[in-house]
Amino acid sequence: MYSEELISHPELQPLMRKYKKKFPSISLESNMMYLGWLGYQGMGLDVDDVKVILEKCLKENEYFKVKNMKGKGKIQDFPVDWWEGKVVYNRYKS
Repeated sequence: MYSEELISHPELQPLMRKYKKKFPSISLESNMMYLGWLGYQGMGLDVDDVKVILEKCLKENEYFKVKNMKGKGKIQDFPVDWWEGKVVYNRYKS
């Protein structure tokens, strides 16, 4: 799913509001851009996958970031639509 669609998806909106309220200093939209497809890059997650991430964060008082975003394949084969990344969780300290 494309990043913009994830951010504006009605099923994710309540979770995103709770996330923003609980973690006001964390930029949610910029972190969510890598969860979906942004042009030829991103993890390409769907709504259910993102729900799991947001619910885990809210339940365990952790925020997420996407690390190690890099393309799989050779640069001369661009555009490469397979990107790898890793969602990491960090304990939130207010």
